[in-house]
Amino acid sequence: MTYSTDFRRRLRAANIRSFDKLIHHQDKEWLVKNFSHRATTYPVNITMLIRNLIWQMKERIEAGEKEPLTELIRTYWYMYLKPALSRAESLSDDPDNHYNSLIEQLSAMVTDFDIIRYKDIGFRDEKAAYRRAGENANIIVFAEKTAHWSFLSDLNEKYKVNVMAFGGFPSLMSTEYFVDSIKETGVDLRRSFYLFSICDFDPFGIKIQNAFIDNLKFFGIRNVKIKDLVTPDMLTEDEIRISRYRLSRARQARNLRWYNKIKERRYENMKYMLETDKKTKEKTFYGLHADSVSTVRLTEKLEEEMVPILGRKEDFLKIFEMEKLDEVIKRYIVYLITGD
Repeated sequence: MTYSTDFRRRLRAANIRSFDKLIHHQDKEWLVKNFSHRATTYPVNITMLIRNLIWQMKERIEAGEKEPLTELIRTYWYMYLKPALSRAESLSDDPDNHYNSLIEQLSAMVTDFDIIRYKDIGFRDEKAAYRRAGENANIIVFAEKTAHWSFLSDLNEKYKVNVMAFGGFPSLMSTEYFVDSIKETGVDLRRSFYLFSICDFDPFGIKIQNAFIDNLKFFGIRNVKIKDLVTPDMLTEDEIRISRYRLSRARQARNLRWYNKIKERRYENMKYMLETDKKTKEKTFYGLHADSVSTVRLTEKLEEEMVPILGRKEDFLKIFEMEKLDEVIKRYIVYLITGD
């Protein structure tokens, strides 16, 4: 395979080279000889070994010497990496340490070095059941928790929009495959994409949103506009006081950064997410779980915000956005004049 000068530079930066022998079949002496450079805790440099193992599999698949893996990353760990580390006497007492290193190095090879894609190896996505593309391909409704999958699935069937549930932090591999399925609809990835988020209203929730947006941008969906579906304004004051939960006081700096960032979105009921003790001046920040807002209210909000843009072409969407912006400006002017 012939690579560009820039691509070869990235391979060198990742300390990757081609080997005639199958790395995962070799004994300790060979592994130490080839992967001991800058090794610290173990006889071999774990990072270098992982990257070269993965790269060798990509080369073999590309050359037609091996079929794509079609297995989970966890299966790859047991089949290739763990045996090699064991023979090199470099296996941690807690093998999950090195499994996590495999996850990290795969991500680095995709994003930091931009030399592979997960599909190059054929990794199977264990969360494939929690994503689905739709004909209205420029709209994505996503949820932090798989508990919302039934609701998302109904949205996909009814409105033909893209839906995805993370089950925690968004997976880079799942996002790659998700964007691939969106591409198959024929949509131009350069157009505006509208994201509707069902995440916890707290610092981790916005971290999840940002990570997903970063993943989408890396795989080509860069023009995104996001709408929170779980906010204090989706609840009454009484409902907020019942549903809210106290954020950790050990993370006050993080809480304050989150609060100040979210405050810019001008939610009317944001005032119920912070309390300051009159005597001690100690601040108590609150969050809301995504489950605090019923699917009935989520549906109502989507009918208000999402349904009007279904199937709209880019020029009509821009007109629609300007009309919405005009409404916001008018409300803001009223607020400045009346304080209400």
